[in-house]
Amino acid sequence: MATLTLRLFDYGTLRAKLTPGSRVAILSCGSCARLSDGLGGEQGLEGLAEKLTADGFQVICREVLPIACAKDALAILGEAGNRLLDEADAVIPLACAAGIRRTQERVPPARLCVVTRTVGKGSFTSETGARLTEAAADTGLIVDTADGLSLAEAAARLGLQAGGF
Repeated sequence: MATLTLRLFDYGTLRAKLTPGSRVAILSCGSCARLSDGLGGEQGLEGLAEKLTADGFQVICREVLPIACAKDALAILGEAGNRLLDEADAVIPLACAAGIRRTQERVPPARLCVVTRTVGKGSFTSETGARLTEAAADTGLIVDTADGLSLAEAAARLGLQAGGF
């Protein structure tokens, strides 16, 4: 069962949170966040990186972490990647809450730009996409269908955004 995650806001809101010309690092989960309708993984990372670059931000680090919440998730970065994290003005984790906690262990809070909210657990198929079947208690969501809620429906009910930037 995948941990499903939504975006807190749209791209315009994210852009406004960043200082023009900022050096940005994007860490993207290649597991659950990728299954969250393309929020993470290579697709989510590249989509966001292209928009930020087009708007004049310097994307100095872009890395897909196989499983962002794993204890050694950031080890994949190596010395060069860790140096880039230190140089970044903002670090954006495209990950669930546990992946964000892993990033917080390494990045000072002032440079961390949280853009996601974990909404529960569910399933994924190529035919239906991600389906929320167990809502996290703190969402207040009620899953009222046998096959679960699409992430678009869950996002609409919560005032959040589904999919990648």
